[in-house]
Amino acid sequence: MGRSVAIVERLESKSKVIAVSVSADGSSSAFAERERVVITGGPVIECIGVTAIRYIADNQLLVAHRSGLTCYSDAEEIWQHTDDTGAEKLAVGRGFVVYSDGLGRTHVLNERGDAIFDADIQNTLHIAIGSSLAIADEAGNVRAFSWDGELIWQRPQRGTVGEVITALGWNGDAIIVAREGHGLVPGEEEAIEVECWRNGKLIERNEPKARVVALDGVWQGLDMGGVQHYGEVVAEIQHPIRNMIDGGERVLATAWFHVYLINKDGISWSVEHQGMTEHCAASADWSVVMIGGEDQNDWTESEPVIIINANAEPSDITETAGAMPDWGEAPAIEIDAGDLYGKDEAFEALVAIDDQSKSQSTADMSLLMGMLDDDEEETKVNAEEAYDLMAELKTAIDEKIPPKADSGSDRVIKSDEDGKALVTLDGSSSYDPQERIESWQWIDSTGKEISDKPKVKVKISIGVHRFDLRVRDRDGSWTSDSLSITVESI
Repeated sequence: MGRSVAIVERLESKSKVIAVSVSADGSSSAFAERERVVITGGPVIECIGVTAIRYIADNQLLVAHRSGLTCYSDAEEIWQHTDDTGAEKLAVGRGFVVYSDGLGRTHVLNERGDAIFDADIQNTLHIAIGSSLAIADEAGNVRAFSWDGELIWQRPQRGTVGEVITALGWNGDAIIVAREGHGLVPGEEEAIEVECWRNGKLIERNEPKARVVALDGVWQGLDMGGVQHYGEVVAEIQHPIRNMIDGGERVLATAWFHVYLINKDGISWSVEHQGMTEHCAASADWSVVMIGGEDQNDWTESEPVIIINANAEPSDITETAGAMPDWGEAPAIEIDAGDLYGKDEAFEALVAIDDQSKSQSTADMSLLMGMLDDDEEETKVNAEEAYDLMAELKTAIDEKIPPKADSGSDRVIKSDEDGKALVTLDGSSSYDPQERIESWQWIDSTGKEISDKPKVKVKISIGVHRFDLRVRDRDGSWTSDSLSITVESI
């Protein structure tokens, strides 16, 4: 029998919840939808294109959105940092704010919104704040920066292709790197490994039971197989771990529709949520834990955000009233043989079938079989369509597939007599297997957005010009693609 803690509060959402946050002292909490931020027990902040939220010092709420960052105190704007490409990933700590923009570049501000430095990183994948700032990019590079912007360490790449950093975190003053090599790196190392680096030196390298997709302290969350503590599996969970919050000898972990409290002895308790537990935040003492997410079913209403107290005393999960008992415990049913094997006449009387009704039933059955014969081909098609629909629904539940940006091929063209060339940038070949593309962005070599449409015409001069196309879906996942256009004189 499992154990659980009570849900303290349910907060109704109007649309997909994309982020939750709780202040360190637990006195403030909020959740974000794409067009608004809801403060628990307080006002609603209207904001277009929200991507993330975080509480910082003095319970001020930082909101990342498509125009940059805005900081609020009691829903009143304190400061704003504008970024033409928007703010995407967001991390806070040690009096600093770190975010990646729409082009994947990383920026560091103080908590007053003043720019400190821009990290030499493109296509940011993971941000981890510890004694210094650690950043991993999509090419497999990991770098650490001091808080004044100095590059203090760079992890040597193991191979030139195929390596992916699957998670990044800190354990005290050590940087923990989870990587996957896909078997394309040289040497005899394992394809999946976790590395521990301290002061620029590799301290330890071990092979986890499966791909590590979440890290915090000594805890590691696997994409299949559960949660590890110092490399040993302590909890078997057959779904990918989405979030982890380190508590020393215990950890909060979310997976599928549950949030778990796990210690070295296994799962202490779990709480079921109506939606998939995509987002989780907690106060410093875990007295306030907020969980949000949706069930990935477009036909149902938005799921509520729940708040629990992770320090509450758990209780046994009991069966709900009216639940069907286990078959092994079902009572035996005594029946007389005469009732079971009675005369035919008694049986016909019981079901009230006479000759007339039999004839009518036979006619109805013949008509039904004829209809089935006529619609046989249509039925097959509908079955195939149903199969395809179920496959799509399963894909939507099991995995969020990012869109694929396609900016087209590099080109070399001739200029007009005035030394200019009119060029069409065409990203309409970009696609998403789940058909969730929400926005396009064309960016020139200076980082300026020149269009938010799939196709745009630009006039460019003689020389080499680079353009980046960024495509984002409704879940906030995005990919980019670039092309180079060379304009030569006639």
